[in-house]
Amino acid sequence: MESLGTMEWTEASCATGGAYLLHLFFSEEPAEIAEAKAICRGCPIRIPCLESASARREPWGVWGGELFDRGVAVEFKRPRGRPRKRPIQEPELEPVASASGEAEVA
Repeated sequence: MESLGTMEWTEASCATGGAYLLHLFFSEEPAEIAEAKAICRGCPIRIPCLESASARREPWGVWGGELFDRGVAVEFKRPRGRPRKRPIQEPELEPVASASGEAEVA
């Protein structure tokens, strides 16, 4: 068992002993990633966990309440698939006259 100062890694909120939460911390689903981050929020070893993951450039997963991708903490995970070559253009909306005679965008 690895000791962390006066705390043990087994004190982590995610350390359930049965690994039934493991899928949340390595999920592709935004809702499950958010759930993993929420579990970390109240964890007594959140900061040491985050620092340790940063130091070893953890390739992926939620560590210390942050999402890691290729060794770097990122805000969110890009969806699977090929990125677009060009951004989607927002359609231009035609002004429509309101009952008061002022133009509104529909």
